[in-house]
Amino acid sequence: MDSQQASGTIVQIVINNKHKHGQVCVSNGKTYSHGESWHPNLRAFGIVECVLCTCNVTKQECKKIHCPNRYPCKYPQKIDGKCCKVCPGKKSKEELPGQTFDSKGYFCGEETMPVYESVFMEDGETTRKIALETERPPQVEVHVWTIRKGILQHFHIEKISKRMFEELHHFKLVTRTTLSQWKIFTEGEAQISQMCSSRVCRTELEDLVKVLYLERSEKGHC
Repeated sequence: MDSQQASGTIVQIVINNKHKHGQVCVSNGKTYSHGESWHPNLRAFGIVECVLCTCNVTKQECKKIHCPNRYPCKYPQKIDGKCCKVCPGKKSKEELPGQTFDSKGYFCGEETMPVYESVFMEDGETTRKIALETERPPQVEVHVWTIRKGILQHFHIEKISKRMFEELHHFKLVTRTTLSQWKIFTEGEAQISQMCSSRVCRTELEDLVKVLYLERSEKGHC
């Protein structure tokens, strides 16, 4: 088995065995599997909505949620249970120009799911996240890439509830895709994660993301 194939196998083993004994975190008496996220519950303050913790094998990694400085509406409102303000009447799903879907969000007979993206740059380091929202199970799968000077520093996958995901306002809807295209994306991602950890990668991830965009042929056939 070559290094690329071995890397992909290791990634899949970690994902598929997240409930394996020993790969859990315990917070405030509750047990969380590898990749699960939650808001910490402190006795003095209750649930801290502006902090999000994630279980990384057996280690808790917590980070502060940063709210946007500007909102697309004039008077955003604070809602109980959410860290950041939200625009009244704002819908979670947006229309995507340039893409045509069948009734009920289907593309060529296959169900589609929304894909979101977030790019954050700080101190020469770029954190790029690609997220897929699913109905079965009702969750959001977030793939996180941390890149410095073109070299992949860290790659991991988080699975969070839709409610928690709605509080992360730095994500934007970029497309809708099918499970078959998402599978192609994740398989390519495992190979790139190994390749880009040892050499500079400039456009590999951007090219891979294009796989998620659905396009009909010029004649409109699937």
